[in-house]
Amino acid sequence: MSSSALAVLFVDDEPGDLELFRMQFEGVFAVRTAATGDEALEIMAREPIGVLLSDDRMPGMTGVDLLARAVVSWPDTVRVIVSAYSDSPRLLRAINRGHAHEYIVKPWDRAELAACMMRGLAISERKRALVTQAEMGELYARDTGEQNDATRMVGERGGLEDVVGLARRAARANATVLITGETGTGKELIARMVHDASPRTRGAFVRVNCAALAEGVLESELFGHEQGAFTGAHRLRRGRFEIAHGGTIFLDEIGELSAKVQAALLRVLQEKEIERVGGTASISVDVRVLAATHRDLRQRVRDGQFREDLYYRLAVVVLHVPALRERRQDIRALVQHFLTKHGRRIGKQSALDPEVTEYLEAYSWPGNVRELENMVQRALVLATGPELTVEDFAFHVDDLPVATAHLRSAGGSLRDDLKDEERRRIIGALDDCQGNQSKAARLLGMPRRTLVERLRAYGITRKRKE
Repeated sequence: MSSSALAVLFVDDEPGDLELFRMQFEGVFAVRTAATGDEALEIMAREPIGVLLSDDRMPGMTGVDLLARAVVSWPDTVRVIVSAYSDSPRLLRAINRGHAHEYIVKPWDRAELAACMMRGLAISERKRALVTQAEMGELYARDTGEQNDATRMVGERGGLEDVVGLARRAARANATVLITGETGTGKELIARMVHDASPRTRGAFVRVNCAALAEGVLESELFGHEQGAFTGAHRLRRGRFEIAHGGTIFLDEIGELSAKVQAALLRVLQEKEIERVGGTASISVDVRVLAATHRDLRQRVRDGQFREDLYYRLAVVVLHVPALRERRQDIRALVQHFLTKHGRRIGKQSALDPEVTEYLEAYSWPGNVRELENMVQRALVLATGPELTVEDFAFHVDDLPVATAHLRSAGGSLRDDLKDEERRRIIGALDDCQGNQSKAARLLGMPRRTLVERLRAYGITRKRKE
């Protein structure tokens, strides 16, 4: 089973295709299926869907129409067309308008479709951590080209003011941009801002997670492949650079590229041409490249792990997104945004105990904005009272500084209180999950390795119940 908490929804009017999809992917993903667009919309209204895959040619609501509806109400769901008509101008227009992130050709290759869904779930989870002021406004605006004051980023007039201003200026040129910052800070949102404010805003914005794909797969994803180029290459496939022609390609986690792919990317930047895997013809592409990394690329250059000439090609403009602990003035606004966003989704509105803000601002936020959103969402789900209190939040004690005078509780230090509370929560989660540490870690919102360390530190033993 995929570690994502989000489901994938496959829509097709052919019962045989629905059954095949369930047979191949149930047990790997949380699978939902629907035979019509209306049925799909009902499912999406009931539960969070990470990836929406739809056949296009269906009676009534077509797949492209369904995806266009989904953009408005669920902009953080990744949308994929599954069609037997790979070069249909209709499908390409849907991609360019932002209604579809990509397409899969029928009959699908199981490994190719699984990789597509894994990418989509990762993208969807990151979109849910984007720092926007309106739940749907900013994402819908960037898909439709509409802009208004309600779409400003939380922190744009606070800790992000400098980087946002520089991003808007960089957008006017066609130069490559390197976006740096820790995981979870919102680098993809900055990239989208650059694209949306640029002359290429009506072109496609195509994202590739360079860390999620093996070298051979990544080459094919970026540059495409010819029919017969390798085992399983049953048809010609255009790469992401071709799809992004006239628009922008965003290469996330650029620091993970192999030496071979680095060389190929350097050629694209220098010559504005690509070659498909297994092909010999050069194909001209007009694409602006934005890249992001959480690594220190300068150090990787010094260590011989990243090409120096490629680094300078990418780093014409460098935008550094500060960590959340470096812009604590944004925390209150972010929390209010996430309370509204997730409260609306689950039908639960809760106020915030004023004491919680002190804890939030004292915390070091190793996972940055993504961690903050996950923590707020979890508190909303688990809270039983009308206000969210400190006890509803799963602070990791090691990431809190020594308690200062104004963060003392009547019975002892903040650190001691939180250790006791965290121990109780871990025991409760293990009991709820029958001792399954992986499930308990997901419930607690922490990596399994961290949970194991906490179990050892607190001397907790809970055997899995059979």
